[in-house]
Amino acid sequence: MNELNHGSDIVSSGSAGFNNTAIEQFSTLSRLKTFLFDAFQSRRALMRCLGFALVLPVGLAPTAGQAAGAMTFSVATLGGESDPCGRNCAEVISAKGEINNDTADEFLAFLSSHLQEQGLRPVVLLESPGGTVVGAMQLGMMFRKIGAAVIVAEAVEEPGTDRVRVAPGLCMSACVYAFFGGKKRVVPPVSKLGIHRMVINESMRDPAGGTVRQQTFGTDDIVSTLSAYTKMMGIDPNVIEFAERVAPDTIHIVTPKEIARWRLGAPRL
Repeated sequence: MNELNHGSDIVSSGSAGFNNTAIEQFSTLSRLKTFLFDAFQSRRALMRCLGFALVLPVGLAPTAGQAAGAMTFSVATLGGESDPCGRNCAEVISAKGEINNDTADEFLAFLSSHLQEQGLRPVVLLESPGGTVVGAMQLGMMFRKIGAAVIVAEAVEEPGTDRVRVAPGLCMSACVYAFFGGKKRVVPPVSKLGIHRMVINESMRDPAGGTVRQQTFGTDDIVSTLSAYTKMMGIDPNVIEFAERVAPDTIHIVTPKEIARWRLGAPRL
């Protein structure tokens, strides 16, 4: 297996960090609803993403397992022992796990608790099997509000160090709607985006005492809202129409041509 490039290839050590003033506007969870409303009203980003460069080796297979449990956020220091960045290695955000309706609140709390970390860059490594559509849109709007570059990739701890390496990632189902929020969006060739029809799976008791599985699909209003959100993020809403034709028990891995056609992202920053 090929080695990944060092963290200095992903984020320049001289790149600017977060605009703390912008984040401090939302440092209390009670302001989240106002923040999300404002995000829908304006397409302007609060800060510009800089020219970070991600390089993942061609031919490296995606990780076998998907993220398990609710999404968590952590600061990831990039680079291995031989990385010339030394103590100046870049720090980015690792977002890993399933998205729920509390994830946006938790991301806001995470940002608020790390405002003083000058080395933290507005770059998110996103790895998720999916979650709720509403929660994903809320998280995506927060990504856009802070001007984050979102990369489908996984931060994997290097044994015996306090650093991570960047591995191929999976962003499946509702995760793609959080990904859409990135001011810059990157899908390396070795990472995967997967889409399908929105559905809620519920288990119900039948009169005989058994369990019946019931599927509830997204209403026209929800699909319309998702399409509007997608368009607002600068993405072709036809991706939503396509996704709604994919059976919910399957997954369609978005091809490089589709990524380009729907303006989902680029193969590198």
